[in-house]
Amino acid sequence: MPADLLSAAGTVLVVSVMTPMIMKAIAPKEGAAKAKDGYFKLDYSKGYYAAMYVTMAFFSGISVIAYLHPGKTKPETMVWVLCVFGFFVALSFFTILAMSRGATYYNQDEIKGSDAFGRRRSIKWQDIAAVDYIGWAQGFRISSKSRETIWIFPVMQGFPAFYEMLVQKAHEKGIEAPQEEDR
Repeated sequence: MPADLLSAAGTVLVVSVMTPMIMKAIAPKEGAAKAKDGYFKLDYSKGYYAAMYVTMAFFSGISVIAYLHPGKTKPETMVWVLCVFGFFVALSFFTILAMSRGATYYNQDEIKGSDAFGRRRSIKWQDIAAVDYIGWAQGFRISSKSRETIWIFPVMQGFPAFYEMLVQKAHEKGIEAPQEEDR
């Protein structure tokens, strides 16, 4: 019994030390957005992609192992076990897909990005009607007069520079942009 307790305590210690180190390593670096063809680019860091690929590989591996070596699991419950693991594989895949479609480009004239369904949208700065921070999504929803929306997330690389421009352009239009303390 003490060996099991020691093993569990060691696991908790490793996880509690490694998790913050991994999250710090994959977090986007501060600084300006990447410039491309006259536009600045907001995108997710390679670390976030790596985390999703590792998650997908992990649950795929567990699914294969559970299928090939069921142990004492009854055949009628194996389907549900594989469905749970398969759900996380699918969730990781669709998260990677959504992240790849989430790149946003902006310059002094317009923003080109994705709406909530991944469809590409373009909004000119002068057409912005509202800027809202949506807490449950942990992101900014930028709406135009024609009801188009673009979603921007603070975890994207280059966000601080974009946020400065967003606040400036919103202020020029008389729109109240969410402040740092609002998020």
